[in-house]
Amino acid sequence: MTELRLLDADGYTVPGSIRTTTPDTDAAVRADLKQLAAEHAAQWADFGYRAADYRVLNDPPA
Repeated sequence: MTELRLLDADGYTVPGSIRTTTPDTDAAVRADLKQLAAEHAAQWADFGYRAADYRVLNDPPA
């Protein structure tokens, strides 16, 4: 199993973004995290956050 977490542009884990995946669910979870990045960035857009600056971190690293 792999743990994925969404990091914002400052390198902080976005609350509620830690997800455990399997090879079968990895693509769907990544899509969900991409949507979460868009929502989180929109919430903090006044402070310069952009969804494109977010990244997904694998643990263990891929």
